[in-house]
Amino acid sequence: MEGCLAISEEGTSGGLALLWRERNKVTIQSYSKYHVDSLVNLEDGTDIRFTGFYGQAEPTLRNEAWDMLRRIKSNVRGGWIVGGEFNAILNDAEKEGGRRKPRNSMNDFNKFLEELSLVDIKTRAGWFTWSNNRDGSGLVKERLDRFIVSEDVIEKMPFIDIKVIHQSKSDHDAIFMNTIGSKPRERCADSKPWFRYDVW
Repeated sequence: MEGCLAISEEGTSGGLALLWRERNKVTIQSYSKYHVDSLVNLEDGTDIRFTGFYGQAEPTLRNEAWDMLRRIKSNVRGGWIVGGEFNAILNDAEKEGGRRKPRNSMNDFNKFLEELSLVDIKTRAGWFTWSNNRDGSGLVKERLDRFIVSEDVIEKMPFIDIKVIHQSKSDHDAIFMNTIGSKPRERCADSKPWFRYDVW
């Protein structure tokens, strides 16, 4: 990746980086300890907004980071993708083990996404992106990292594919978005069934 913008961490958490290939035209719009906001020129000549995000782990400070996304939303014209660590879950299915998250915290996150008109994209491979115990016993797992997109992105890129990529040296797994995705295979024009070998 020839293009890069990195923001240093504060203490033991945070730190953001946005990297891109030189052939892609990326214009940085703004950045802070919580985000890197950019305008990406796509191959078809259209622009899409991409914001890398780091949400506050401390619930009382979470709105500070969310307010920053609200300010960015007021300047978005067209498609918008936000990806990163939100430090929040949408429902009980996004947590395994440990104490349950407060219902009002999950409701606040759902309302926040509705307010910004953003849709959560589910992952195809893997679900939980954070664990407090990487030795295999998995005491607590949560889906803290995700991609959320505006509805016009879904219309423009209907085959978006998101994967969780397991990391051995971090308590967070990486998330990967393929905007081209995997289009469904076209059916064979021939009406005869396809021949396949059985695996023995």
